Amino acid sequence: MFEILTSLLLLLLILVLIYYLLVQVIPRQTLVFLGGGFLIAIILVSFFIPSYGPTAVLWRVVSLPLHPVGLAMVMVLLAVLRIKKDKIEKPAPTFLWVALITLLLGSNPLIAYQLAQIIELEAVTIEVQKQGICLVNCPPEPEVSGAIVVLGSGTTEPNIPYRTQIQLTSQGDRLLYTATLYEQQRARGSTPRVIICAPPRNYLAGNETQISEAEDISRVLQRLGIPRDLIILENRGVHLHMHAVEVRDILNQTGLAESFVILVTSGLRLRRAAQTFRQVGIRVVPRPSSFHTFQSDGTPERRLTATDFLPSIQALQITHDVIDEYFATIYYFLRGWLSPVVY
Repeated sequence: MFEILTSLLLLLLILVLIYYLLVQVIPRQTLVFLGGGFLIAIILVSFFIPSYGPTAVLWRVVSLPLHPVGLAMVMVLLAVLRIKKDKIEKPAPTFLWVALITLLLGSNPLIAYQLAQIIELEAVTIEVQKQGICLVNCPPEPEVSGAIVVLGSGTTEPNIPYRTQIQLTSQGDRLLYTATLYEQQRARGSTPRVIICAPPRNYLAGNETQISEAEDISRVLQRLGIPRDLIILENRGVHLHMHAVEVRDILNQTGLAESFVILVTSGLRLRRAAQTFRQVGIRVVPRPSSFHTFQSDGTPERRLTATDFLPSIQALQITHDVIDEYFATIYYFLRGWLSPVVY
């Protein structure tokens, strides 16, 4: 307890000194210059070293206004700062209206599902067209695959007290689909390796096995019938491109570099994942799951209901994920990590 109080007092002292320097010593113009330089430095380090922990956290803070909830919070904060002595100064009402409209649009299920459908349908259409062209102009892809790669980050909940088992998240059907694909390959006479891509849960404290999501996914897949000796854990990568590079090294080490690889990921992430793996030289056959939306001209057809016009947390999460995927795709394009899309 004494150490905690000492640490808090020391931290308070440091904050007071920083405040004194910022307010009393350093000129305002210099502060603006330093702040701009610091922001540019964060962007550059995040761009070239996205796996570096501190800058990744700072980038999430800086990019907060780029998402509906973050933008609404900033607008509300700006409005609150203009409330003085029970009087609301302009343009505080405008800020509040922007915050309200942002939350209403971002949490609207109809808008969220439409945004998700654009990405999912486009990705699936591209893959269908690519496979169709290959069937005409080149030898067809083999029915058997040398490996199945599952992008499993976020598919399981950690087995922490008081849980008595590994729990699946809303993305957990990806693991069920992986087991189904494995059984299909077995029926065709193939025994594919199953490569699990999932970084450690660094927000947990414990031994390596306890914080490893790849280990948890492995246990789930073993219960679904995949032998442990066929499962390979890839837990070094912390983002999609690193996973692709690590998987390429694993395929080279196991003699499967020339084999077709089944890539299991979410429908929202399908296009970027497939292009990233192809860019590093992996011959992938994408198999998406975890779709948010329905095919517009398929059956059964989703009916429009009154709840589609009411705000929901789920819709807000989908909108957030869609915006994240757009930014990630732009970033991967600028880094040259995406293979060209050839129709």
